[in-house]
Amino acid sequence: MVLGNLAIVGGYVAGMPILLYAGCFALALPLMAVVLVRSRGSSLAVSRRFASPVVEAGTTSVVTLRVDNLARTSLRGMHWADRLPWRPWATASGWLPPLSARMGGLNRRSAAQLTYSLTPAARGVFEIGPLLLQSADPLALALGSWSVGSVTELTVTPRVVALSHSALLAQSGDGEARVLQRRSAGDDDDAMTREYRRGDAMRRVHWRASARHGSLMVRQEEQHSYPEARIIVDTRSNGYPDASHAESGRQPAGSVAAATRSPRFEWVVSMLASAAVQLKREGFLVEILETGPSQLAEASIVHRRASEEQEFLTRLATFGPVDTAPGWWGAPVASTSAGGPVVALVAHPEPETIAYLAQQALPGVLAVVFVVESSSSFGDFAHARGPARQSASDELRDAGWKVISVHSFDGISDAWELFVAESQAHRDDN
Repeated sequence: MVLGNLAIVGGYVAGMPILLYAGCFALALPLMAVVLVRSRGSSLAVSRRFASPVVEAGTTSVVTLRVDNLARTSLRGMHWADRLPWRPWATASGWLPPLSARMGGLNRRSAAQLTYSLTPAARGVFEIGPLLLQSADPLALALGSWSVGSVTELTVTPRVVALSHSALLAQSGDGEARVLQRRSAGDDDDAMTREYRRGDAMRRVHWRASARHGSLMVRQEEQHSYPEARIIVDTRSNGYPDASHAESGRQPAGSVAAATRSPRFEWVVSMLASAAVQLKREGFLVEILETGPSQLAEASIVHRRASEEQEFLTRLATFGPVDTAPGWWGAPVASTSAGGPVVALVAHPEPETIAYLAQQALPGVLAVVFVVESSSSFGDFAHARGPARQSASDELRDAGWKVISVHSFDGISDAWELFVAESQAHRDDN
């Protein structure tokens, strides 16, 4: 453009028309380059597919992109990257090969398939995309970048840590033998027999029992309950003084994640997911109780079926501390006398929460609470309002809980080993 302006000025001054022609041509080149670059991305269609729409935090997932050229003209190669909702905000740059014109029917050369891998570090529901393209004209006079296609949601569940087997089966429910029998059974009901009554279907007649008793006997289904375990999670935001609002300046508008970020709460969620899965695999019916408004709804009870386990973990993707009105308290579930273990996960619980937990530590019941202590040298008292309180660990210990103090940087499996030791001591005592 500088040479074009100089040529035009020189042509007028020197009276040389050839310089005017050369100057106009030089000025037209970058304008044509801009028009060419701006028309590149309007004729592309992008579809995105994940190897799995639900992934675990810290694991790698493969993403496949299909780019179709819908224009009647071919498209030169260009650089591409996919937008991410976390740092560095985009994938590494790749090369999109040239695409031929797509005329009528399917043309393999008019489409390209791109793949890359991503590793989400945090849980949440994130929007991946759109595709970022960057192209230059053949003379490299203009460089253009634009977004193509829509976004695709990716659900990231909390990390589930493999935990060691606890010593709870011998003292849970009604004994280890019954628990093992239920786990090996193909159905939830054990077949029993009773005397035949008028109206009973003949297909329910138990012929072997009838021959033994000398009269018709029919099968009767009797429902047996699973050994139960409960996990109580403090979800009230006042119980996490380290919570801070998540960074949202670069987040896509549709990304869904916890409204606040708390390292101590993230440790709680990871332990919740890992402990619930482990206890479920040991044969327990796991019930999750929240001290705030319910976020898990029907997924708060984890059964043996893998589909319900996956639904539970998916709900934990957006599980976070919630604000509650002053004096608010839900409808706490009454203390159970079934004898199953009770596990609590807290950080700096409020007095109302501690009073509720005190009702759950029944005699003869294994009640273990994980208290995620503050990593700050000031502790939690700098954030507390009102008069100074006794530490949460001491209050819960006085209420009858077995207290395991941890920090947000401690390993989940290491903390669980302390729980296993408590369960072994409880079994020996009983």
